[in-house]
Amino acid sequence: MKTDILNIDPTFLTLAEKSIAGVYLVNKGRFLFVNKNVSWYTQYPAADMIGAKADCLIHPDDKKSVKKEARRMLRGESRVPYIFRIITKTGHTRWVMERIWPYSVGGDHMILGNTLNVTERRQAQEQLRASEALYRTIFETTGTAMFISEEDTTVSVVNTEFEKLSGAGKDFWEGKKSWREFVHKKDLKRMLRYHQDRRINPDSAPHKYEFHFLDQQRNSRQVIMLVSMIPGSNRSVAALVDITERMQAEQKLRASNILYRTIFETTGTAMSISEEDTIISLVNSEFEKLSGAGKDYWQGKHSWKEYMHPDDVGRSIGYHRDRRIDPSLAPRVYEFRFVDRQGKIHDVLNTIAVITETKQSVSSYIDISDRKNYETALIKREAELQEKSRNLEELNAALRVLLKQRNEDRTELEDNVFSVLNQLVMPYIEKLKRSPLKETEMNCIRAVEAHLKEVTSSFVRKLSSEHLKLTPRELQMAGMIKEGRMTKEIADLMNISKATVEIHRHHIRKKLGLKGKKTNLATYLSSLA
Repeated sequence: MKTDILNIDPTFLTLAEKSIAGVYLVNKGRFLFVNKNVSWYTQYPAADMIGAKADCLIHPDDKKSVKKEARRMLRGESRVPYIFRIITKTGHTRWVMERIWPYSVGGDHMILGNTLNVTERRQAQEQLRASEALYRTIFETTGTAMFISEEDTTVSVVNTEFEKLSGAGKDFWEGKKSWREFVHKKDLKRMLRYHQDRRINPDSAPHKYEFHFLDQQRNSRQVIMLVSMIPGSNRSVAALVDITERMQAEQKLRASNILYRTIFETTGTAMSISEEDTIISLVNSEFEKLSGAGKDYWQGKHSWKEYMHPDDVGRSIGYHRDRRIDPSLAPRVYEFRFVDRQGKIHDVLNTIAVITETKQSVSSYIDISDRKNYETALIKREAELQEKSRNLEELNAALRVLLKQRNEDRTELEDNVFSVLNQLVMPYIEKLKRSPLKETEMNCIRAVEAHLKEVTSSFVRKLSSEHLKLTPRELQMAGMIKEGRMTKEIADLMNISKATVEIHRHHIRKKLGLKGKKTNLATYLSSLA
């Protein structure tokens, strides 16, 4: 075998050893020569390789493909180097790129091989592929619409989320359309300027900004775009976040805040919002009036304990604590004494509730000082009225005693008058009746007797007691009417006209409540006898 090596052209050997590639000769399927580079990347000394089978270093999984490519190259069917793996002496796997040619030495047909250790390049390629796969996966699964733009604004790559946002697929966008197509015209000029500036100096254009995105149905969406240049290129990668719903929600929230802030300010009732640590975070204008201090004094600086009377603080702190454990443990409405900044005490009615899903509470205060004063005055007045009522009851009792005494005295007086009439007057009337008198005189005597009897009768008593408004003249005439005397007779006896009698009749009926009734006056008067 050594003889064969010595027969090789010395110039070939020199060139082979000086080559940066691995050079070898194979004769009859075995290595005849290897240079130092082959020894270096296989980690086998040249002496160990000479005479060894040429495929002993090839990775078992690659032997079939290497054999196929080698035959094609030897037949002149291919001139493209092929890459395969070898197993080094230490058992490591390395990648080599190889080309072979037919070669003759002294009439012997051999194979000349030229190899390069491409392990690092291959590893770099695999890392690059892995990195590309990783970033492609990230690009696809980030959950955010993304695209890559070329310098001429052509969209070169889009992900699935971008397809959803735009309403068009990859085959529509990639390499065919410009990002200008999905930008609203009112934002286009600004974004083109950013695009150009970014390629001159990446820091000269904003990395994050908003614009109006138009999908394929020309629906406008409000989006935030984050843009960065891809290092070492004029390409840029952008991520789009659709904030349309968020913007709408924020607008509704702002409108809601304005609404409730307006309600809070214009409710006409002093109101405040306090935190869990009792610090007041918000007050309205009415609270400023009640407390005598402005928003800049209260908000975020002072506790509600400051305006509460010391005797009410302990109870209110207990309510405050219980309310945050369970709102039902503390009353929603209660009274306490509010001390303003000038030291004036106000009786207030406090209505309080915990704001849902927070530890904050909102309170409204109604100054009931006037009402309390009215209540105090009312209680005092009621006590006075009760005292006066007791005095009136005592007075009524006294009056009843006096009235009873008066009635008894009147009865006694009447009895005395009746006794005098019967005992002292009536006997003389009887004597006069027995004396010789003219008819006219006798009629007068009889009338006097009749009237005196009436005075002592229950009929006159009743008329006198029940109808005190009847005049003596009316009482006299009522007696005659009861006796059945006619109008003319009454007029003669009383020496008045018949018309006057009728007038008296009318007055008597009116005073007895008979006006407008068909009741006979004489019959009614008889019923009183």
